[in-house]
Amino acid sequence: SLVTFGARDLVERHGELDIRVIGDPWFVRGQRANPFALRLLDELRSVDVIHCHQQHVVSSTVAALLGRLRRQRVCCSDLGGGGWDISAYVSTDRLYHVHLHISEYSRTIAGHAGKPWARVILGGVDLHKFSPSSGEADPARSADGPVLFVGRLLPHKGVDDLLRALDTHTAAEIVGPSPSATYLADLHRL
Repeated sequence: SLVTFGARDLVERHGELDIRVIGDPWFVRGQRANPFALRLLDELRSVDVIHCHQQHVVSSTVAALLGRLRRQRVCCSDLGGGGWDISAYVSTDRLYHVHLHISEYSRTIAGHAGKPWARVILGGVDLHKFSPSSGEADPARSADGPVLFVGRLLPHKGVDDLLRALDTHTAAEIVGPSPSATYLADLHRL
């Protein structure tokens, strides 16, 4: 089951995945990235594992506390960002049995390097599904266009690695804000 928040209640099934949207949540301190609703507690009642996709928000802290009290496994893949939560004042790291990071960079900046309860699982891409030769690709679309990157231009995003990997016949379009003038200059040189 996937439980999330949205403007209105919704229940859908995709294959074997149940998707439940808790509608009209309260936004903690008005923060849109920090929704909470008491109905979340009902969703957590009969699960074996709780997996939170953000550590530093009230919903995750409440879910982790409840899971610990009920002796359920609790894990977290912190994808950055957050909102007001007790984790601003005390560490909530150990409320989670395991932290699943998408990169070594993520694990390091979280202060989890070398911690046995923090693992790097990487981002994961289904190479068959997203391959132009998979048969699922639209034959009307050409694969000879530029490579596109959209995101923040920061060293840990690997845009420099992308540019170094290109052959001389492949163009690249890089789109996004650059908080680092030095890194942006490096990208321009590449």
